[in-house]
Order: sequence, then structure tokens, then C-alpha cells
Amino acid sequence: MNQNYLYCYKMTYDTGFAPNPEHNVLTLATCKPTIRRCATPGTWISGWTAVKVHPSEFGEPIVFGENEKLIYLAKISKSIPFAEYWKEYKEKRPKKIGSGRSCANKGCSGNQDDSNLYDCGDNIYEPVKGKSDEFIQHKNGGGHGKESIEHDLSGKNVLICEEFYYFSAKNAIEIANKGFN
Repeated sequence: MNQNYLYCYKMTYDTGFAPNPEHNVLTLATCKPTIRRCATPGTWISGWTAVKVHPSEFGEPIVFGENEKLIYLAKISKSIPFAEYWKEYKEKRPKKIGSGRSCANKGCSGNQDDSNLYDCGDNIYEPVKGKSDEFIQHKNGGGHGKESIEHDLSGKNVLICEEFYYFSAKNAIEIANKGFN
């Protein structure tokens, strides 16, 4: 693969789940299955604002209109299967944060009952022992339930990015258009 390739997509949610910029490494373990299946180390990924982006905080989405801004840019260091991700990146597993804490402070989607909140760890697929293609989905703060399993796992890989620039939707940056179409 050409090392100068760039995958671009528009983000409608920026919750800290996909991508997950926590623990000094940006990971993409859910959503965007085609990118996760095809991207190789050395290539770049960029997430741009859609017309509206739902941020990690409760409340109204941020409206950008047609004025696209950059949420993040990341260089893929490695692409690994889900089983390896589960084993090697324990810190990225979702943790229950308990009652009384605001989900907004942890980057969650905010759709959970306040007594059952999880942070937005994206390492949610635990391999079933002895079965290379079966996984248990763990509760998570990213809003991924049973309806997401097939979509998420169809990506085959988790992208690990050690070099990344994450601005968030709240602080997305404008990139001047130099006439490229």
C-alpha cells in the first residue's frame, strides 16, 4: 500500500469511543469496517465534521453546516485482530463508572441509565476461548449493543495509531482549501 494514502470520513458523533484517543494511543476498533479491513500501517486516517456532530457532552449537537473542520488525523502504526487487541490493550476495556458521575466527563454517548454508566473504552470484544471467530460483546459507553456486533466485527481489525492529532468536535480546526477538488 502507498504510504501516502489518506482515508477520510465525516463524523456524526465524537464521543471518545470511535475513534478512542485515550491512554496515549488512538484506536479505531468499532465503526468504519471497510477502513479497518483495508487500511495498512503507514497510511493516515482523518475524521471530519459532518453537518451536525453529537459531542461527548449531553445536549444539542454542534452545527457546522457545510464548513467542514478536522476532528482528528492519525497515522496507522499497526492493524491487529480483535483477539490480539483484547489481550494486549487491557487499559482500553470499558470500565463501569457507577452512579452519580456524569457520563459527559468520560466521553460517552449519554444514552445510558445513570446507574449503569461505562467509560468509552473501545476494547469491547472478548474472544471466546477455543473459537477464533466468536466474541463476547461487553457493556460499553459507546452505545454499541447487539445490533452493532456484525457491523463492528466485519472490520476484522483494530487500527492502532501511536502518532495522532486529536482536536475533538468542540475544538475542530479549519483547513484552508487550496483549490484541490
